[in-house]
Amino acid sequence: MLTHWVHIKSMTQKIFEDTVKLQNTNSNCSHCGIVIPHKSTVISGTNDTVFCCWGCETVYHIVHKQKFSLVNKPYPDSSGYDFLDNEAFLKDYLIQSHDKHGMRFFIEGIQCTSCLWIIEQIPDWIPQVESTHLNMSQKTLFVSLKEPGYFGKVVSTLAALGYRTYPIKNLEEAKVFHRRENHQQLMRLGVAAACTGNIMLVSFSLYSGLKDQMAMVFQYLNLAFFLPILFYCAHPFYRTFWRSLKTRRPSIDVPIIVAVIIGFGLSVLNLVRGNKDFYFDSLSVLVVLLLASRYFLNRTQQALAGSSHLQSFLKSQICQRWSNAIQAYEKVPASQLQEGDTVLIKKGDRIPADGIVTNEWVNINPSILTGESLPQKLLKGSRIFAGTQVISDSAEIVVKHTVGDSRIGEILKKVEEQVQTKTPFISFTDKAAQFFTIFVLTLGTVFFLFYAMIDPEEAVRRSLALIILACPCALAFAIPLTQSISLRKASKKGYLIKNAESLEKLGQVKNAFFDKTGTLTQGLFEFIGWRSPTRNGPNTFFPDHELLNAVYSIEIHSQHPVARSLVKHLEKGEIKRLPVRSLKEIPRAGISGMAGENTYKILSASLGEPDDGNSDIIASVVSIYKNGGIAAYACLGDTLRNDAKQTVLHLKHMGIKSHILSGDKKIPVAIVAKKLCLESEQTASNLFPEEKDNIIKRTPQSLMVGDGVNDALAMSSDAVSIAVQGSVESSLLAADIYLTKEGVFPVVDLILLSKHTLTVIKRNLAFSFAYNFTGGMAALFGYISPLTAAILMPVSSLAVLASSVFGTKFLRRFNK
Repeated sequence: MLTHWVHIKSMTQKIFEDTVKLQNTNSNCSHCGIVIPHKSTVISGTNDTVFCCWGCETVYHIVHKQKFSLVNKPYPDSSGYDFLDNEAFLKDYLIQSHDKHGMRFFIEGIQCTSCLWIIEQIPDWIPQVESTHLNMSQKTLFVSLKEPGYFGKVVSTLAALGYRTYPIKNLEEAKVFHRRENHQQLMRLGVAAACTGNIMLVSFSLYSGLKDQMAMVFQYLNLAFFLPILFYCAHPFYRTFWRSLKTRRPSIDVPIIVAVIIGFGLSVLNLVRGNKDFYFDSLSVLVVLLLASRYFLNRTQQALAGSSHLQSFLKSQICQRWSNAIQAYEKVPASQLQEGDTVLIKKGDRIPADGIVTNEWVNINPSILTGESLPQKLLKGSRIFAGTQVISDSAEIVVKHTVGDSRIGEILKKVEEQVQTKTPFISFTDKAAQFFTIFVLTLGTVFFLFYAMIDPEEAVRRSLALIILACPCALAFAIPLTQSISLRKASKKGYLIKNAESLEKLGQVKNAFFDKTGTLTQGLFEFIGWRSPTRNGPNTFFPDHELLNAVYSIEIHSQHPVARSLVKHLEKGEIKRLPVRSLKEIPRAGISGMAGENTYKILSASLGEPDDGNSDIIASVVSIYKNGGIAAYACLGDTLRNDAKQTVLHLKHMGIKSHILSGDKKIPVAIVAKKLCLESEQTASNLFPEEKDNIIKRTPQSLMVGDGVNDALAMSSDAVSIAVQGSVESSLLAADIYLTKEGVFPVVDLILLSKHTLTVIKRNLAFSFAYNFTGGMAALFGYISPLTAAILMPVSSLAVLASSVFGTKFLRRFNK
């Protein structure tokens, strides 16, 4: 009896606990977190999740990557893709990209950022996939696998989603598929236009009063002309619709397909019943305008983003090419240069292609490739590389490799391929387009069910007009198109931005952190003189040759600007390079090593007296130790960049606070801060790279400006970063933006570019929402017919395109 009572008590307690748990669970929505007041309105999900509405339930499953049916369920014909994993095939097509081995594919059928989102889920659906990288502009997908893994399973999964996938060896092959895809789009557009023209002619006769037997013939002719549009021309929309059903993710093509299918079904039904309410003309015009606008937008995007936007600063350069026809130089864009062309480059211009020097000699600035800003002299017959800058009177070269195949072209392609991600703004509009699609379909359905009780024919007409007109197509490309245009504008000016997200972040910057040496200052130290260990005047002391040889032999191994300047000065005299042992870099301090039997340390020293602020010279002192004792001091001077003060002032007027982060001693940093009118709390000296990184991470909405190599750690943080010197390859690997122009004022230019780009994006979004809302309401109130809606629908896309291209006054003048 006691045992029975204990059992009843434990059961009662468990029921009570479960009830409390259920009450607690039902009290808050699992997605938005709001309190659900009435249990009767609770929507129960899986794994004890509850929701306040169906919208929260849908978004929750999308965000948590649930409700996907493709995991471990490849396409039924996956055996047809086994050839992708054959050893002979892999030998030809397996490539290495961003330190990973994998295969590159061309994906046919990429429409918008929803495709990017879907393909990003592949590693979750197929565990053997290590990573995927989709380049939207080139429509190429790079897939790397874990061991063991099968490319055939990846392609079969993409086929299940409706994507046609082709393996390619290089990006040049992708252009062939681009041309084929464009041809298919033109074929569908041509067929749709021809059939629509005939439908409009036939419909004109019907609208004019044609009756009896001939009217019925013309009605069936309308149906016959519409069938090719339905089954052939609208095929891309069906693929997108099927993909949406597979992934349970709304697409902007869903309203279009719903409108076409419902309109066709009602038209056929009315035709059989003998009614005169047909929508063949409206639907055919809708499909034609959609195909035309998408083809036009697709070609526009290919022109703006299809090629490397990073290379456009070279491709857009105007060159003087020798013409045998006119026996003179003619001006052509660098993109038109061919192998074997003879090109004349003026002083200050960049070499547009890899080639061979034909004049007797030429001086160039090779810093974009090597990071070394010291002039380099090339003799006749020497190889010269694209991107390097002519600093002598002129250079004449014979082209060997065009921009795309040049050394810097390959570097920029590699860098650009590494980062192709959705930005926060694109993610926002992607979700907004989904919710807008659901809202439009729901509104159209509810309106039809309500108004059908009043006037069924008018309910169909208005609901169809609403679904046709209120399609968020403009949202799908408004932001990517605007960002692509801005990226290319920046590249043409010599500002190489690695990705669109960096451009977005620049407009939100509140704190700008600058490195000192080589960023705010020239980084070109000039030797001033020697000081004795007792720090007497610089003209009263000169080290012995043994010390000079040792200093030269050790400093030649350092890349620091001070070390390079000291080496440059010592090379002017009689100097001998000694063998060096135990060479060691001392972080934030200097370098040490053994030359002969002696141990030397060459360290940064503090200044005796602060600068008075009147001179542009910023002095640095290097202390030289021999066997632990001070042997001499070397005094060098650096100068502030001409645009440094102007840059800081402009940033201040924009509400951005400037800071100096430096590994140098306190006094040199204080001198620079004084010249730039910065307070002491806006500077930090004696910093290790890790300390710079921590400061930036603790400061939200920050920007780091410095050397792409020496400040690599700080630049790799979440803050947006700009490299002002160094080689383009190493700098872009560390930083988000690389400046090919000297100075720091481009930082202001880039921030303004970002702000104005955001202005255009917000304007496009506001217009798109306002246009669709106004048009949708007009359709519901009966002011717009389905035919008028089909004509007006692409207008929003074209308006957004015009807005993006013309931008603001600042964007139009940016490259002038």
